[in-house]
Amino acid sequence: MRIIGPLLALLLAASGAAAQDGWGNLDALLLSSLSNTGSMEASYWLPDSADPAQAQVAIGVAYVHIPGSAGSVSIGSGIFRRGAAGWQMAAPVTGLFGHEPRAHQFQNGQVQLLTTMLGPGEPRCCPTQEAMWRIDLTTGQAERVY
Repeated sequence: MRIIGPLLALLLAASGAAAQDGWGNLDALLLSSLSNTGSMEASYWLPDSADPAQAQVAIGVAYVHIPGSAGSVSIGSGIFRRGAAGWQMAAPVTGLFGHEPRAHQFQNGQVQLLTTMLGPGEPRCCPTQEAMWRIDLTTGQAERVY
């Protein structure tokens, strides 16, 4: 029985590493590019292709604990481009807010994505309102669509 726990942990770690094949160390990239504290609570990688061999541009998002706060986080985000030396941050994204970025679509020099934000009268713990954002891939400026 004692061997099952460590074996299961090893298998889960191996499957997680296999899922990252081809992307490189995204945690290190996002940490060094988007965190001013040296840590992240959560991070997201939203590439223009699910295939790492085809991806050329991505939005990286990091949620960083605000020191001294009771669980509050700040959002850091950037536009990343793949070059000869690998993935590099091309520009910071400004004006993006919300949690759980998802449903991203790249088109015409922009990316649209959804986040979850506080709705009117909602407690800070439990945001439910969906917000759509449009990010200009040249300037990094995010604009709320709804």
